[in-house]
Amino acid sequence: MMQRIAARFSLRLRVFLFFALIGAGGLALGIGALVAAGWDAPAETRHALALWGGGAAAATLGLVVWVWLMFDEHVARPVERIGRAALAAAHGGAPGVDARSAAYLGPLGDGAAAAAGALAEARARTAAAVEAATEEAARRRRQLETVLRDLNHAVTLCTLEHRVLLYNARAAALLERCGVVGLGRSLLEVLAAQPIEHALESVRRRFEEGRWRDRPDGLSTPFVVATADGRMTLQGRLTLMPDPDQASASGYIVTFEDATGAHEARLRRDRALLQGLGEVEAALAEPGRAREALARVAAEAAALSAADWPKADVYSTTLWTSIIRRRTGAQNFSAEIVGEPCWLRCDSVGVVEMLDTLLNRLADALGVRAFSLSATPRRIGLVGPGGIAEARVTLRLGWRGPAAPQALLDGWLREPLDAAIGGATPAELLAAHLSRLETVDGPDAEAHALELALSGPSNAHLATPARAPARPEFYDFDLLDRPLAADAHPEAPLRALSYVVFDTETTGLEPARGDRIVQIAGVRIVNGRVLKGERFDELVNPGRRIPVAATRIHGVDNRMVAEAPPAAEVLRRFHAFCAGAVLVAHNAAFDMRFLAQEAPEGGPRFDHAVLDTVLLAAHLNGQDDSLTLDALAERFAVDLPAASRHTALGDSLATAEVFLRLVDMLEARGVATLGEAIAASRGPAAIRRRQAAY
Repeated sequence: MMQRIAARFSLRLRVFLFFALIGAGGLALGIGALVAAGWDAPAETRHALALWGGGAAAATLGLVVWVWLMFDEHVARPVERIGRAALAAAHGGAPGVDARSAAYLGPLGDGAAAAAGALAEARARTAAAVEAATEEAARRRRQLETVLRDLNHAVTLCTLEHRVLLYNARAAALLERCGVVGLGRSLLEVLAAQPIEHALESVRRRFEEGRWRDRPDGLSTPFVVATADGRMTLQGRLTLMPDPDQASASGYIVTFEDATGAHEARLRRDRALLQGLGEVEAALAEPGRAREALARVAAEAAALSAADWPKADVYSTTLWTSIIRRRTGAQNFSAEIVGEPCWLRCDSVGVVEMLDTLLNRLADALGVRAFSLSATPRRIGLVGPGGIAEARVTLRLGWRGPAAPQALLDGWLREPLDAAIGGATPAELLAAHLSRLETVDGPDAEAHALELALSGPSNAHLATPARAPARPEFYDFDLLDRPLAADAHPEAPLRALSYVVFDTETTGLEPARGDRIVQIAGVRIVNGRVLKGERFDELVNPGRRIPVAATRIHGVDNRMVAEAPPAAEVLRRFHAFCAGAVLVAHNAAFDMRFLAQEAPEGGPRFDHAVLDTVLLAAHLNGQDDSLTLDALAERFAVDLPAASRHTALGDSLATAEVFLRLVDMLEARGVATLGEAIAASRGPAAIRRRQAAY
């Protein structure tokens, strides 16, 4: 029974009840003695006994209360504080125990501080030993990360249940166009299920029957799949991943690339061929139309062939510099880049080889010793999407001296270029760019030039794009052995759940009076790791002015949100980011109230399970100590940079680290499942009453 009482009531409450019992018992004994002594005494004696007995009882109660206050201040409180600090040090990674609060407890404070210090030192030694022992493994892991990150093909590794264990930067760039990709999520959230399941079933059957050993492609099979939203077509290979003993399979690897353009080009080519053959057949009955039909077929075939030629955006300065540095010939001439640089799209390797050859031939045949190189953007016809689809860039090689005879140029255009680029001729290279080489006369008889028009860039290149954050957490092989809970049911272990830790910045503190969200951010936790690369961070247009006082806190002003999307649009994306996760926030009632208010009518609802780090910390540490995010971060030695404080993403990352420390401490207290954590959060009633005001 005493153990049940100890588990139910805190130490300070039990001490208070102990002293209250002493006071009540003493008072009862005193009253009983007075009654017994004055039972047969005269009235005057009973009156005196009552007067002196009341005074003695009051003094006794006062003494008991004073002793209880001193005991609470110098014994009970410090013992609880030391206990919480020791628990935080043992399970939450806190730096140590402050012995100054235990001045009246003799060696207890110093002993607890020494034990915590010894534990910290032991952890440091263990960490150093582990770091030294795994240095080579870490080096090889970094090599793997570098290779995967820089691969041009997208790579994804999944469990047999299609849960993502690994993905590289290329996979993220492709798949994030049509959904949310992340560790622990299902690949079938972003790709159509049937082709993947069919390919996996095919190689699994091949593996189980042992037929894969005699096949050239082993446990691999090609596939073509559409993205879940139908906007892209991907093609690649799926390879089954057997266990080391090859007795069973544990997952599969998918490599793929965007085949949308190639797929559409093949369809256009087939349609053009069939249509052209039909036109030629019909035109044969009218000889005058046959030549025109054949010309259209040839033009369409040339355009489709040009679309297949490998091209990329390149800066004109980079192109000219490559030509100047290359200088394969022995001719003594100089080349100067003139005019403003611009972007263009071409096969830069082939174009550099072709122009280098032309410069050397011109210098050799015409005796030219100085060239000017320039690139001029032009727009022709209708402007396409983004203002660049119909752009062309004219490359110009100018010189002063004799003109280049057309017959000489035609001969050069038919000579093969370097075999390293396939042995194509300049004429074939120009055809692949839907261009031609033209001679242009200058303002006087000595000025001449060669010009060729190439495509404009595929991207606007208006500014240097912000680099995507590094993704050091793009794999987690532990998920093979520790599958995540499919649903956030009460019996799910806290360690098996995935979380989205989020924070909002707002125009004020009272949603009921019209305050709105101006920024929302979140970060995922999977398998006990904060995935800093899988984050959500967007500004929101609140549809009202942001008070200056609010801007001073979070730094978001009216200019920053002027072009931001409205809350309904941002929250739809945030809801997709939170799919299958438990939501975590610091003072979650505040943030959830704003989410409920801003959620679009008829749109997705945030009906996820929710955990609050304020309530969890109050359950573990009581409500006497500060429960602010800054206080908890300091207690658990979580770095909280001043520059990111009170930003939605900065507070989300700090809350995520604090939450992981709290999970360690909860498990030490026997709180190991989601249902138990929610029940533990119901305890701090005073905080919940304050939260209800939101």
